[in-house]
Amino acid sequence: MNIKLISSAIIAVIGCTSSNLQAKIPENLAAIQREVGIMENILSSALKQDTDKKVRAISANYFVDQGVVFELDVRGTNRWQTILSSVPNAPLPPMPDIDFSEVNIEFISDHAEAISEHAVESSRKAYQQAMEVMREGAERVREAAEQERDISRELRDLEREKRDLEFASRHDNSAEAKELAERKKSLEKEITELEKQQVKLTKQQQKLRQDITEKQAERAKQQAAEQQKLLVQVNKSISLTLCDYGSGLRSLPNDEHVSFVLKGLGDKNTSLIKVFNKSDIKKCVVGDIKASDLALKAISYQF
Repeated sequence: MNIKLISSAIIAVIGCTSSNLQAKIPENLAAIQREVGIMENILSSALKQDTDKKVRAISANYFVDQGVVFELDVRGTNRWQTILSSVPNAPLPPMPDIDFSEVNIEFISDHAEAISEHAVESSRKAYQQAMEVMREGAERVREAAEQERDISRELRDLEREKRDLEFASRHDNSAEAKELAERKKSLEKEITELEKQQVKLTKQQQKLRQDITEKQAERAKQQAAEQQKLLVQVNKSISLTLCDYGSGLRSLPNDEHVSFVLKGLGDKNTSLIKVFNKSDIKKCVVGDIKASDLALKAISYQF
């Protein structure tokens, strides 16, 4: 076969493919870009107002044949919550051998000070109070653990002395045997008293640990409720804004979508995704459906 003919055919195919790819780019891309930029500003203002400035940042991208994707960075209930969620709770060692020597109380205090420099005044006081409760609870557990360790050491010393006395009594028939017996009796009394104190301290530790666990659970429950409340606010704000100003995306094809990636509202390291049909947005704009209906029509999932 003629090599020149093959080369010409390949060039023609490549040229045709390039033309098809170029044809995929919308002619009104500049108009879409302008409208998306305006909508980005509108959404940013609406979300910050409707969520008390808990939406930190918003950005947008357009994907051909798919639509517009807005990315929202949501800080959570307040700046405290975002930082606090990344700080592990003070570790509580297993009972009965509790050792709080490794619990860094100063670490908690230092973080509270560092965070407070950047937080709003209203949440700063609430956070400091919560951290103080946790710090005091951990400190009290550590003190109880130290007391129990002291008692354990003293008990071991007394038990050792008692064994020595028993050994000496078996091998000494002199007058000192009576004194040894009296000393042994005194030791047994001290040991009994220390054992009572040890039991009391163990129960005290258990109660303190339970209190800390309950406070941590209550904090997690409160954060979850506040997170859910924020999610409702964000969903409502997005739907209302699309209904009120969605007509501004007139250059976006009707068969494409307006999607939102909500960072900070998903579980763990995931984001919450919401996908709206452009056709549904148009219906809401003209009043055929309500903003609440538009919110229900959106596809929502975590990824």
